[in-house]
Amino acid sequence: MTKKQIEWPVALFLTLNPLITLILMPIYFYTHGFEWGIALFALIFAAATNLSITAGYHRLFSHKSYDAHPIAKALFLLVGASAFQGSCLKWSSDHRRHHTHIDGEKDPYNINEGFWYAHMGWMFFKESVDQKIHAPDLEKDWMVKFQDKYYAPIAILTGFGIPTLIGWMMGSALGGLVIGGGLRIFLTQQSTFFVNSLCHTLGKQTYSKEISARDSWFVAVLTHGEGYHNFHHKFQIDYRNGIKWYHWDPTKWVIKTLNMMGLATKLRQISNVEILKARLQAESAELKKVGFAEEHLHAMKEKIIEAQSKIKKLRDDYEQFKLDAVKKREELKEAYDHKLVQLKHDMEVAHLEFQVGMKLWKMHLRSI
Repeated sequence: MTKKQIEWPVALFLTLNPLITLILMPIYFYTHGFEWGIALFALIFAAATNLSITAGYHRLFSHKSYDAHPIAKALFLLVGASAFQGSCLKWSSDHRRHHTHIDGEKDPYNINEGFWYAHMGWMFFKESVDQKIHAPDLEKDWMVKFQDKYYAPIAILTGFGIPTLIGWMMGSALGGLVIGGGLRIFLTQQSTFFVNSLCHTLGKQTYSKEISARDSWFVAVLTHGEGYHNFHHKFQIDYRNGIKWYHWDPTKWVIKTLNMMGLATKLRQISNVEILKARLQAESAELKKVGFAEEHLHAMKEKIIEAQSKIKKLRDDYEQFKLDAVKKREELKEAYDHKLVQLKHDMEVAHLEFQVGMKLWKMHLRSI
């Protein structure tokens, strides 16, 4: 077997950055003590760094799950470079390859090669790092191309230069370099890497049992929402990863905020009906394993999906009817009011049918 060649620049940075940071931290704390201002700056910058990867590199550039204003794109590219995870063009190309060849030999961070390999080991070898760029749309984007061409100086400036300068302005250039630079980079890198390792090892396969990707609330907390990874692999075009209101997905909230500010448009999301279909399909596989008949499960799924579709249609009809009623209320007030009452009643019946179907379905799941 051919021995793998080491990708020395990447390997050295991944090794030396945490080592040097670990050496300099005691010196900094000994000479300056614990400074809340530096710590707060590092925390805010770390959050901005991770969000530039999750909302920028990942959901915007890799998956085109929304469109962004040039101002937002420029910020994502500049702050994203400070994460030292490669240029946006390289990162996105590798990530798209991962989705196309998940769990296969061509997957750059294939979990079948082992937890450590998927986490960060793959970046130590030329064979997995030096793969050809394939992202035609991004190669036409001048901002992305500019960041790729001048990635090294941009990364050094934003990753170490600016934190050192801000630290100096706050009274400690060393604190800015060590805490806002080295430590921040190490922690944000490791949290991102957990998506490729832990989210392909532990968690729930909520929407697809056919791939290794899993939903992990723990990784979601570490990565501003990227932990709902099974959902993401099943519906990668969706700008959300956590679809429930209680899911921890700050990236989704940032994108939504940008949309309200006019800096993000065309937020793409999968319909609730399609999401429900995938979930029921994944759960039916578990139910079949313990003896439930496929015909029975199919009939239940169809009934639940039909009720969900009916709810959506009735809700759309209701909203449209209310808009029309505003215009014609004076002419046909009694008829329109009666129709609104009827639509409300039909929606309540549809909701009841859906809830009954889901309760029966969950009873089956609890019996496993």
